[in-house]
Amino acid sequence: MEKKDNFGRALKKLAASSLLLPLVANAGYTLEEAFQEVNQQTGRCLKMKNRPVDAVQDTWFDSLSSDQKRAVLFELSKRAVDRCTLEAREKYSWALVKQAGETGDLEGIKDWIALNSPIDGKAQTIVKSLPEEEINRLSLSDDFYYPFDSMSLRDSLISQ
Repeated sequence: MEKKDNFGRALKKLAASSLLLPLVANAGYTLEEAFQEVNQQTGRCLKMKNRPVDAVQDTWFDSLSSDQKRAVLFELSKRAVDRCTLEAREKYSWALVKQAGETGDLEGIKDWIALNSPIDGKAQTIVKSLPEEEINRLSLSDDFYYPFDSMSLRDSLISQ
């Protein structure tokens, strides 16, 4: 119990410092309001995934194998959704930190970290083996900046 109390006190001290200005800026949000906002924004972003991208006109992407293309499209889609939900997820994260500092209850933070931790698998291994600057470049392009229909694009590209 003492460890939990020490952590709570440390979080309160940290919250009082200027290091957590975003926490102060979002102090008016309750955890429930932040939770609702992240869910609503995630829903809006997922609806955007219906946005078609018909082709990828990129020399680097064209040079990839089918498995590499699948992995890159998965990563581009993930980054687009992450970018679309970033502000709401940050507000919710800060609301969780605030709650943990006030109550000493870390379960919400632990669950949020688990939910947002990368999943290692074949696609992640492939992505890590490719040049990050190329994936970043594609991720920031007009076609892939916002959520898109990655499944249809993948199916159309891989079947060619």
